[in-house]
Amino acid sequence: MKTLPWLLMAMAPLALAAPGVKDFDVRLSIEAPAEASLLRLNLPADVYRAVRHADLRDVRIFNATGEAVPMARLPRPTETQALRVERPLVALPARSAPVRDGVTVHASGATSVRVEVDRTAPAAVSALPGYLLEVKDFDAAVDELVLIWPEATPFEAAVSVQASDDLQQWRTVAHRRALLSLGEGEARIVQDRIALPAVRSRYLRVDWVGTPPPVTLQRAALVSSGRAVSVAREWVELSGQEDARTIDFSSPGLFPVDALRLVPVSDSDVISARVASRAAVSGRWQWRARTVGYRVQQAGGLDEGEATMIALTRDPLWRVTLDADATEVPRLALGWTPESVAFVARGAGPYTLAVGHASVPSVWQAPGQVVPGFGTDRAAALASARVRAGAAPVAAAPREPAPWQAGSHWWLWGALLLGVGVLGAMARGLWREMGTAKDTPAK
Repeated sequence: MKTLPWLLMAMAPLALAAPGVKDFDVRLSIEAPAEASLLRLNLPADVYRAVRHADLRDVRIFNATGEAVPMARLPRPTETQALRVERPLVALPARSAPVRDGVTVHASGATSVRVEVDRTAPAAVSALPGYLLEVKDFDAAVDELVLIWPEATPFEAAVSVQASDDLQQWRTVAHRRALLSLGEGEARIVQDRIALPAVRSRYLRVDWVGTPPPVTLQRAALVSSGRAVSVAREWVELSGQEDARTIDFSSPGLFPVDALRLVPVSDSDVISARVASRAAVSGRWQWRARTVGYRVQQAGGLDEGEATMIALTRDPLWRVTLDADATEVPRLALGWTPESVAFVARGAGPYTLAVGHASVPSVWQAPGQVVPGFGTDRAAALASARVRAGAAPVAAAPREPAPWQAGSHWWLWGALLLGVGVLGAMARGLWREMGTAKDTPAK
């Protein structure tokens, strides 16, 4: 018993060591261009089947020497991502705008008003300064213009925005849009944004409408709200176990599901149901959607129900509650979009995608930490990489049941009780040693 604490202390550094490529359940070979320094990889279905944690903490990319390289998860292709770039504003010479002062208003009673213009009166000239902005190297439509000024002076004014490609022909893209800065501190209200109709031009001009306020515009931010990109969605179809009108399904992995579809067995059937999911057998069911699945034979062929979009979830356990009895148990199809990963090609290849580990911390970084200039028009280019076609897990060890699989919670409780027993045995051994040392007379 005296050697047990020392043995555990000797094993502690091994437990804290970073896991190597052979410590993961599944290893997939990556095919990548030899000269590329930054790579983009779409995660295949095997990753979601092998991963043990919903946050993908047990995913690594190793180089040929077994070193884990920096990597980041990129935004999903269907998500819109705003692009914002600041540019300086160049002040233009003031433009002359004639204003007639010979205007007389005559009121007769409460309902009669007569306006007279004296065209012989000299026209006053007001100076209306403007600003020029060069939309250079901004490879996106401008959906919004954010004007920036340093002064905290309260003001209320209006501007117009024009666009041009040659500084000769101008077209108005925003007319008499309000700008204001009122109040102080937490009560301050600022309106500095101007919506634009997806403008694509080389130059933008900003002019004050009416009397200019006592502020100086210095910079402007070009903002592109982005556009959703349609991508090919992959599907995994599940067979369930029926209990009256309730059907339970178990997914073979932690897929990023954002769509579902009920699939009737027969070609002439319509099924409506409520769908829920949960992450573990001990968790609560979370409502996901109400959907209708059908397969109807029409003159032009077979008409099938469309997918129902849901909030993204990696829950592997699903439950379908039918609104009415079904003659045959329908199947549940889960739709998911492969996620993309950016990684640094540090060290020599080939690179290995390793997945599946019971207890490792997450090493994911923010996209901006891996891809210089990410989210701007100066973002570094990413070369395409892919998992080698026909690749299979290399000497993958048998996986223990994942925490979400039915029955695996008994294994977790067993491991916990075993750990408590080991700690109790250590405490008992130390207590005996202390008692023996106390009873031994000092020499």
